[in-house]
Amino acid sequence: MNKSLRAVAAAVAVALGVVLAGCGSRTVVVSEGQQTNVITVNASSEVKVVPDKASFSAEVMAMAATAEEAQSQGSDMTNAVIDALVAAGVDEKSIQTSYTNLSPTYDWSSDEPKVTGYEQRTSLQVSDVDLDVVAALMQTCVAAGATGVYGPNYYASTYDEAYAQALTEAITASREKAAAMAKAAGVSLGDVVSIVEGYQNTMYRATNESADFEMALGGDAGGGEMKVAPGEVSVEAQVTVSYAIG
Repeated sequence: MNKSLRAVAAAVAVALGVVLAGCGSRTVVVSEGQQTNVITVNASSEVKVVPDKASFSAEVMAMAATAEEAQSQGSDMTNAVIDALVAAGVDEKSIQTSYTNLSPTYDWSSDEPKVTGYEQRTSLQVSDVDLDVVAALMQTCVAAGATGVYGPNYYASTYDEAYAQALTEAITASREKAAAMAKAAGVSLGDVVSIVEGYQNTMYRATNESADFEMALGGDAGGGEMKVAPGEVSVEAQVTVSYAIG
């Protein structure tokens, strides 16, 4: 076969592969003149785990007549909350100031708003705490002067193991789906040609925000001990797997 005929044959083979790939039931891959038929399936698996770690945030708000006074009071209150957390056993590396904001407050009763004072808000993020102490730590913040606490958010320290299990189950499920498709199509299922990992959600926290609670400035920090109900969190894995068929 001369060069011109070989070029035409190669072009026809590529065009045929494109047409067959669009049919949906099979994907035909043409590479260097060798044709390979595959079935491609999507599969997922979900593993439930009980969380054992938590995080929450604590807010401190200070109001005063001047910016300097508001900042000073806010700093003292924030330091008191941090000291209380450290005294309760929280590692300083687990306490982060996520934001602080100093701004004026206004009287909007007239056409020209007037500055009536200043307000400083500071938020602390407390992470990597054991689940059995998170409620007590949130109450510790309030007792130390925090004007609001938010959370908890839940995490599982066994996430890596759970994700590996979910991946294994997803790949097993993909073979079962591909086998059913191959049987229905009257072909035999072969080896794996490719595996693509899907989107991985790394947020693994409880979505139920009803556990949040707030205590206003000057609120009573006493009362009964608050309990938290973490339930379970979902660890999901998604895969796209192609199998050879013959």
